[in-house]
Amino acid sequence: MTIQELLSAAQQLSLSDQIRLASQLMQTASQKLQVSADTASAESDPIEDPLIGLFAGSPDLASQSEEIQQFQIPRYRQTKASQQAE
Repeated sequence: MTIQELLSAAQQLSLSDQIRLASQLMQTASQKLQVSADTASAESDPIEDPLIGLFAGSPDLASQSEEIQQFQIPRYRQTKASQQAE
């Protein structure tokens, strides 16, 4: 059945039936859009959040930050230097 045929048939309905039909069509379309949107968001790659794990450090992280930096900065510089040498 074409859209034009459906429209002609719907126009033969009483006004209250036309309203009920329109309402049911809108609900059906809305549900299909929601399912489509849910499927699309489930299939998309998760967005990387740079803050994940930010607060997962030890409670004394702030007091150890100097020691951590002193260890990590030279290690980072060594890694960078070896990458540039390649």
